Amino acid sequence: MEKLFADGKALPGAICPKQLELKGIFDLDVDDTIWEDIGLKDGSPAALLLWLTNEGVCAGIKALLERDHCIEEELTWHLAQ
Repeated sequence: MEKLFADGKALPGAICPKQLELKGIFDLDVDDTIWEDIGLKDGSPAALLLWLTNEGVCAGIKALLERDHCIEEELTWHLAQ
């Protein structure tokens, strides 16, 4: 797949997925890159979603989710006291 991108044969706006590490394939975590929706687009650059194509937006979403989990854990901890 990387060769298709290098040769310019990929669709406009397409993102090459990270290479899948075969070692430990059956020990996947919910945050592993295999679960990313990359490549599930119709190929139209206008149809690209920022949460899927923009690294900054993706990082921001992950940061907000981590913050939400921290808040939830803190609430759980306070309730257990």
